[in-house]
Amino acid sequence: MANKILTWGFGWLLLFSVKTGLLAQPSQLPLEFHHIREQQGLSYNVVNTFLQDRDGQLWVGTYGGLDRFDGSHFTTFKADRQNPDKTLVNNIVHDLCQDNNGNIWAATNNGITRYDRKTGQFFNIRTAEGINLGQCLNIICDREGRIWFSSHQNGLFQFDPRKNIFCHYVHRPEDPASLSSNLVSKNGLVEDPKRPGLWVTMEDENGLNFVDAVSGQCYNYRNNPEKSPLFQPHGTSGVTLDGNSLLIFADNAAERIIVYNLDTKTVVKSIPLKTRSGQTAFPMATIFVDRNHNLWTSSWTYHMFFVEGKTYQPTEFFHDVAGKTSIAGDFFWAGWQQSDGTIWLGTVNGISYANPEKAFYRIHNLAQFLPELNQDEGLSSFLEDPDGSWWLTSVGHKLIHYDPVIRRAKIIPIPVPKDNVFRFNLPLVIASPDPNEFFICTLRAIYTFNKRTRKLKPFPLPKMVAERSNALNTLLLRQGNWLWLFATSDVVFQCYLPTKQWRTVPMPFGTGNRVRTRAAGFDRKGVLWADVLNRGIVRLSTDLQQFTNYPAQPRSTEFTDHFAFQVDEQNRLWSPVSGYGLVELNSQKNTFRTWTEQDGLCSNDVRAVCTDAYGHIWASSFNKLSIFNPARSSFQNFVLPVNDATINYINYLYNLRNRNILGMLKGYVIEFMPHRVNSQLVPTNVLISTVTQPDTTIVIQPQTTSLRLGVNNNNFSINYSALSLPQQSYTYFYKLDNYDDHWVRAGARSVANYTKIPGGKYVFRVKALVGRQETKETTLAIQVDTAFYNTIWFRIGMLLLLGGLIYGGYRYRIRQTSRLHHLKIQATRLERDKTEIQYQNLINHLNPHFLFNSLTSLNSLIITDPKQASRFLQKLSALYRYILQNRDRETVSLENEINFVQHYIILQKSRFEDGLQITIDVPEENLTRQIVPVTLQNLFENAIKHNTIDDDDPLKIRVFSEGEYLCVENNLQRKRFVETSNQQGLENLKTLYRYLSNLPLVITETETHFIVKVPMI
Repeated sequence: MANKILTWGFGWLLLFSVKTGLLAQPSQLPLEFHHIREQQGLSYNVVNTFLQDRDGQLWVGTYGGLDRFDGSHFTTFKADRQNPDKTLVNNIVHDLCQDNNGNIWAATNNGITRYDRKTGQFFNIRTAEGINLGQCLNIICDREGRIWFSSHQNGLFQFDPRKNIFCHYVHRPEDPASLSSNLVSKNGLVEDPKRPGLWVTMEDENGLNFVDAVSGQCYNYRNNPEKSPLFQPHGTSGVTLDGNSLLIFADNAAERIIVYNLDTKTVVKSIPLKTRSGQTAFPMATIFVDRNHNLWTSSWTYHMFFVEGKTYQPTEFFHDVAGKTSIAGDFFWAGWQQSDGTIWLGTVNGISYANPEKAFYRIHNLAQFLPELNQDEGLSSFLEDPDGSWWLTSVGHKLIHYDPVIRRAKIIPIPVPKDNVFRFNLPLVIASPDPNEFFICTLRAIYTFNKRTRKLKPFPLPKMVAERSNALNTLLLRQGNWLWLFATSDVVFQCYLPTKQWRTVPMPFGTGNRVRTRAAGFDRKGVLWADVLNRGIVRLSTDLQQFTNYPAQPRSTEFTDHFAFQVDEQNRLWSPVSGYGLVELNSQKNTFRTWTEQDGLCSNDVRAVCTDAYGHIWASSFNKLSIFNPARSSFQNFVLPVNDATINYINYLYNLRNRNILGMLKGYVIEFMPHRVNSQLVPTNVLISTVTQPDTTIVIQPQTTSLRLGVNNNNFSINYSALSLPQQSYTYFYKLDNYDDHWVRAGARSVANYTKIPGGKYVFRVKALVGRQETKETTLAIQVDTAFYNTIWFRIGMLLLLGGLIYGGYRYRIRQTSRLHHLKIQATRLERDKTEIQYQNLINHLNPHFLFNSLTSLNSLIITDPKQASRFLQKLSALYRYILQNRDRETVSLENEINFVQHYIILQKSRFEDGLQITIDVPEENLTRQIVPVTLQNLFENAIKHNTIDDDDPLKIRVFSEGEYLCVENNLQRKRFVETSNQQGLENLKTLYRYLSNLPLVITETETHFIVKVPMI
């Protein structure tokens, strides 16, 4: 029968968990659960088991795999058909344990598996003793290093990893010392804390078993030599331990939870469980015991109980589908408690966790009594009754009387003004001198409410209130006799209640300037302060009997959107200012100061403030909360699990007589317990869980002290976290040695991202700050391989190669330059030699021809005119003397050349007389220019040689300058035949001038003239 229950339960658990929750009532436990589900990385919402290993990591077995959790990040292990022998054997993980070597063992739907934390691989066992293990629901690693596990319908197995030997415990009808059944229930194994053996519960009506690990005998109702009351033929389940002395399990037939003392061998307590619906709370699936000996139970009938450890008084609690902070589902398989007291429950809808020891607030959802609170701005004011109940008003003009103990509420309507508009804090409820009454202020009227008759009565207002104001804002009661009424007015109204006499106190903004007061209150010295919208803080001067501006505050145009302020024990005013954070006004020093997000405040949009008994300042901004310690100038920040999707409300904070603080957030009333916030925090060390890269995730094992990454893996993220919730309590700091210059403040962020890290050796360090306590550093050495072209030896080699190339190139360039220079010298020398040879050839060519003509002329003159022949000979001698004197010079001045050529002209004139006409017209400034020796003589000789000369038709030669050129022009009367001409004279002259000048020698011939232009040097 029990087997059918288990099979039926797995098949229908998820379906009925939702259906049953719809009928449930809100939890009676003063706990607010937080949740972790698939959206946060959990592999599957159905959680079967928890295990915290000896290194602090939390392992979670689910219906979708095996998860490792560090407090922020999940690393999930799943079965892989491509690699079945080295991955998880099956994704449904029922139970977990850790052996003496630190390896993790898991019981799954297809045998058991061992996760080797050194290699990161799985070792799977699907059969034992020739039996297919199939669904294994329980597994235990005992003190001796043996592994015990149950196989559904196959009894119990013991495995010795050192010897690789199995021992099978099975039900044998003929042997009373064998198991009483083969159907071991889930959550049905626990090791005895003192004796070598296990306690085993059976699904069917075959009761509890004790397996002696030494003798191998099984003790049960069939083998009960000591007549122990434990062993009955009843269905049993949920066996667990409370410390080292108490064994606890469910007797499903008797519908009792049995508490058995292992030392005295007596039943300490038999606990019945009565459900609110009248249904049975059995058979039991799970019993979890926390460190305060409290029991947390879950049954197959979807009922959950909390059993107080001292009295064993049970309290039923429920999953509320409308309650965000209730347990996530109506069934849980597993429980676990952290070192800080946080309870984790593995439900069918994820993980739910809460800390009964340190829960510092309780949430009261008043919207369940008055749904309209979710439709408008919600609650507007609060008054604590002497009997401990609460009176609250809503923006929708409802008066709510709420009992926070039994969580019941009554609703009374408040008259709504005809022209009503939303105002901060209205309707407002305040105390009255009569303990049976209190005041309620609305936009247009004031009422008194009688608690006994439950009736409202208008409080009479004088005409001057209507005449001098636009609307009512707030009320204050002072010393039980004076009622202060703040309205949208240029005055404040004051009523002496015993006589109902009214008077006014002017505001400091001038007559007729009507202003709206948002909040007002008295400080510790009895001074009345008021917070005026868009004008700032004012205070009452008893000497002047009027309100005055507070001098030490920001300009009126700066901080305009104030909310209700509070005064602390040191008479400092703390004011929440939207957009500017928290403002402190010190009336004794006439100073002010602001705290913002940069200082650690949860938000700059602060909307309510309150002081606690410990001198701390509580500031709220929607569902965010900051607790400020002025002495240390430090903040603690929290996020409340309400109103995530709306900001259509204003926060309010009030002090309660029990030193708690009450906060109102739309339809929620939250009671804060400051004494629990200030309790000592127990920090846990930060764990480095994984290093993720774009295409892979590296699981960091406990023994992993260093990590080596390839050249192309220099972009990575390091995931770290402390297994302590909520994470807002931890402020993380990390640093990568040899890369980060300083510690990086990460806040609550639990990942460090690095990109393009150069090759080298680094050490990643991470730590956390919890309050004023700092955790130990956790380190991981990381080596990033360096690309070969970035290594030192490669760079040295490249530098040497580059140096060799540079030196070789330099030497080659020197040799080439030297060779080129040598070739240029040779070329220049050859060119010069060539030119000199050409020049000499020119001279040599000139000399014989000229000498022949001159000697012929001289011969004629000797016969005809000896005196003239003598002069002719002198000129000829002077001509050759000039040639000999300048034979080694490249150039001569034009003046010397002209003087020289005059001798030549005289010699030629003696031959041709009037047949040769030579004119020289060169400006004086050109006479200093240079020219190649005998150039003019050669050009004259060339003209005489190629042209006919006759007295009737003379040869006219003209020498003149034209720009940079010296021009020699003759009229053209060519001879038919020219003797001794080799056509090389002018070409040699061209070559000579090409060497000496950048300008070429130009030869021009027309029909009438022949012109040679010689560049002047």
